[in-house]
Amino acid sequence: MLPFEASTILVVDGIEQDPVLRARAERLRSGITAGEVRAVTDEELNAVMGEVMPSRPLHGMHSDIKPVVVFNRFRFEDPEQERERRIEAYPNLRNLKLNGYGGFDWRESGSPAWRKQRGIVCQPAWAIHSIVGCHFRCAYCNLGWFVNIMLNVEDFVERLDAFIEQCPTQRLFQWDNYTDAVCYEPEYGAAKLFIEYFAKRPGQALEFYVGKSDRVDFCLDYDHRGHTVCCWSLSASTQSAAFEPGSASTEARIESMRKCQEAGYPVRVRLSPIIPVKNWREENRAMLAALFDAVQPDIMSIETIRFLDYHKMAQAFDLDLLDESFVQAMKDVADDDRPHGFELPDALRQGVYDVILPEIERLGPDTPYAFCRESFAMWDNYESDFARHGQHTDRYLCNCGAHCAPVTAGLA
Repeated sequence: MLPFEASTILVVDGIEQDPVLRARAERLRSGITAGEVRAVTDEELNAVMGEVMPSRPLHGMHSDIKPVVVFNRFRFEDPEQERERRIEAYPNLRNLKLNGYGGFDWRESGSPAWRKQRGIVCQPAWAIHSIVGCHFRCAYCNLGWFVNIMLNVEDFVERLDAFIEQCPTQRLFQWDNYTDAVCYEPEYGAAKLFIEYFAKRPGQALEFYVGKSDRVDFCLDYDHRGHTVCCWSLSASTQSAAFEPGSASTEARIESMRKCQEAGYPVRVRLSPIIPVKNWREENRAMLAALFDAVQPDIMSIETIRFLDYHKMAQAFDLDLLDESFVQAMKDVADDDRPHGFELPDALRQGVYDVILPEIERLGPDTPYAFCRESFAMWDNYESDFARHGQHTDRYLCNCGAHCAPVTAGLA
């Protein structure tokens, strides 16, 4: 695993008493330097998270954050009355699996009602979550303040048949977009369990989120049978170095894609989030040239930076590294009441797409692409481009859509 420093490791009840969970915890502890390791009750964990949860600002340009790590477990055995009691008694554990509940979760974004309300194109799906919290300290993110890692993964896999019976037509299952799960492997051991499980599922596949990492050597010989898609978040050189501390370089991510494609894994790429740094056009063109020189992506998704207005951006980013026209455009709308997720004006986002899409068409004319969480109006602006690849707002392939399994997974 990729080593990191933590402020403390908290161990919930049931970990030390179970030999499988205890062994997994010991393997993970070998890669975590922590000033303190201690067992906690529900009451104690609730108190700690009561301090951590409300105070999780964006990382900004600070890479020295040491998270609280929770060695946790899914509480599948809790009867409904006990679940209700714990949810009521420990309010600070209600989110992000801290109380041990969830793990096979519905993503509402993209449902008909959600689309109508938000005016955004997306696809809903059931997704797998076993870790919340990240190794990296991306300036635009706040997932570095704590790590909640579920250790009874075997129990989860045993229940996957029943979980998937809830959604028999879904063909692709994403794991895990709250972290870059490869960073905990192979000590965590979940990747092998999930990959080998889906290898035996006709017509269904796992999306394994490599993210901004390059740590894939451990899984190159796993028996995936074409039923696992490896997905990266790719960014150009200045962004990856300055705004994504600790992450793999642009070149290292692309090389890890090449390794996985050579090992038979379908490779998917997210350009997400695209930050208009100085020289962003030239850097992104060079990045795409290097990408298509090394691999043939199965699908690409594209998303600009979102969820921060000018004021948040000024607090979190070094503005001197950004394109001056981008900074000024954000400043011009700083006090506008803009929809959440559309803080960047339409013209700015379109200006990015006008550079990226022609490059993808030139370098990878057979590669389908899609916007990620973009407006219907913006999709309409590029209707003819999407149509060349059979892409439409009501029927399109993307990285993590419920019906977007690779052809290598076969038919259900």
